Amino acid sequence: MKYRLHNRLGSGGFVIEATLAAANIDFAYEPIESTPNQPLGPQLDGLSSWGQVPVLELKDGTRLTETAAILAHLSYAEPALKHGPTLWIDNHPLFLRWSVFLAVNAYEGILRKSYTHRYFDGAPNAPDSTDGTRTEVEAQMTAAIRKAASDKVHAAFKCIETETADHKYLLGDRLSACDIFLAMLYAWHNQKPDLPKCTWITTQVATHDDIRPIWQRNFHDRLDFKWHEL
Repeated sequence: MKYRLHNRLGSGGFVIEATLAAANIDFAYEPIESTPNQPLGPQLDGLSSWGQVPVLELKDGTRLTETAAILAHLSYAEPALKHGPTLWIDNHPLFLRWSVFLAVNAYEGILRKSYTHRYFDGAPNAPDSTDGTRTEVEAQMTAAIRKAASDKVHAAFKCIETETADHKYLLGDRLSACDIFLAMLYAWHNQKPDLPKCTWITTQVATHDDIRPIWQRNFHDRLDFKWHEL
């Protein structure tokens, strides 16, 4: 039995698809027919009680969710993630550190910015009125949450730039699945002039021969900047 990846185009499962493809690991892709910002619906019934993608069905039938958890499992189960010829894990503790760091500090912040309505339930203390006061207060709250989330994500990428200054990629001088994870999140965050290493890694990932077609299929119509065309 081979892996089965359930994902929606343009979603976080890109990382898992690109990792499996780059490592030349056999898997089946099961698309979820939905667009970003729309409910996933009954297609995930029985697959994910949390209602999110990606979902990776393992070879024994176990269903695994959470991008960082899937990467961690694959890093133990699949030698091709560790020993090349395309992906490498030069330092496994750092692999675990950065994959969790990206999930908690970058991914979650991007979700908070993009889906702000999930993180607060209106403005309960705003007065009920017909002059738009409540709407204005809620708009201010939304803007404040989005700015705080964006600032937090940016700080996370700045931390990565500082902590990994001595080598090319996150774990060393060779590409890893952590770099694929970073590239997706950084592309969602949008290119910033004070994050040159993140920009460089994202370019390397998006233009990699094994990853470029997957990036194009997921993001060509969803990102303004066409990283895969550089």
